[in-house]
Order: sequence, then C-alpha cells, then structure tokens
Amino acid sequence: MSLAARLLNVFAVPGQVFTDVKAGPICIGNWLVPALLSALIAVFTAVVILSQPAFQKQMQEMTQRLAKAADQQVKAGKVKQADADSLLAQARVVMEPHTFNTGVSLASAVVGVARVFWWAFVLWLLGRLFLKARIGFSKTLEVAGLGLMITVLGAVVRLLLMLNLPGLIATPNLASAISDFDAILKSPLLLGVAYVFAFWLIGVLSVGLAKLAGVPVPRAAWFVFAAWLIQESFVGLAVGVLGQFVL
Repeated sequence: MSLAARLLNVFAVPGQVFTDVKAGPICIGNWLVPALLSALIAVFTAVVILSQPAFQKQMQEMTQRLAKAADQQVKAGKVKQADADSLLAQARVVMEPHTFNTGVSLASAVVGVARVFWWAFVLWLLGRLFLKARIGFSKTLEVAGLGLMITVLGAVVRLLLMLNLPGLIATPNLASAISDFDAILKSPLLLGVAYVFAFWLIGVLSVGLAKLAGVPVPRAAWFVFAAWLIQESFVGLAVGVLGQFVL
C-alpha cells in the first residue's frame, strides 16, 4: 500500500492500513506528512481566530485591565512606578498584534507536530504496560500519525464551520452573530463536531493499537478511551485555571 493510499484509506479501512504498517518496513512519511498537515491547519486556524475583531477587542481589554491593576498596586505602595511601567511596556510588546500573532502561530505549529509524538508515546505506553506487547515506538509513531489524519480532517471541518457558521444560523440579528466570534467558537454545532471527530480518532487509534499488540479491538479501545478521558480532563482543568488567572 502506497503512502497516499494509507493516508486516505485510514478513514475507511483503518484495519487494513495498520496491518500493512505492522508488516511493512518503517516509513517516516506515515507520521511526518500528518504532522506537517496538522501543523499547517493549526496555524491557519490560529490566524483566522486572531484576525477576528472580537478577539482583538478582548486583547485590548486585557491590556487595559492589566494597566488598571498595575495602577492600583502603585497607589497601594506595593509596586514602584518604574517597575509598573516596565511591566506594562513588556506586556504591550508581547500583546502587540504582529508579535502576538507570530508567537501563537508558532506555538500552534509546535502543538500540531507534538500531538503526533504524544499519542505515539501514549499508545506505546499502553501497549507495554497494559497489553503486555513488545511494540516499537517507531510503529506507534506511524499509527499515531496516520490516525491523526482524522484530527486533520476534523480541524478542516471546524475551520470551514467557523468561517461559514454565521450564514448557517438563522438569527434575527445576523450582524451580532458575525461580530460575536467567541459565541461561534462555543456553538453547540462546533462542539458536537469536535466530539464526533474525537470519538472517531479514539476508534481508529484503538484499531491501530490492537493490530500492533495482537489483541481484540474492544480491549485496546478501553485503554485508549481512558487515556483520552484523562488527557481531556487535565486540558480542561488547565484551561479553566488559566482562564481564571488571565481574566
């Protein structure tokens, strides 16, 4: 099976794809191409979100809140005026649109690539500890890369929905829906799509782990789902704490 065939067939017949991966020689393209695609769509999504007026307004409000908090600290005698001015100057440099957008885009690209290695490590660890199978990391890397083509497709679908969602929502005031981009990001439709692709990813990765370990798919699926659930719980907790700290 060619690389292009594996990249496409993983959506329809993942079992055949991963059987081919297990039996065949190591192929860097199995994980490198999905990693690059994941990084590319992550950067493009970040650019679209950061370019929205609603997001830019939130950044300006955050800078104003920081300036107000620094002024209160100076008046209370807890911080010197010079230190407060220095902190505000650094914050303005970081939040300057070009600098901030570049940093977020680079971080999105890194996360897109790192996701492949993270899931490869998770699959390798599950196979070694719980399925008692001697699986090479290079093979779990290939499985994770091909499996994350599901995530790439999901990211493309979510991006298209974000760009076209205002036109799909029948609201009395369409202009408010377009301007409130934050509401679009939190729409039930986008959240539903995200979970559909997440469960699809779990299923495909479970098939890949089962093929590598030589165990039934349901047995592998329990461990993959548990790992995903723990991961999402930690991510949700971290986002919540960060949101409280920033806001």
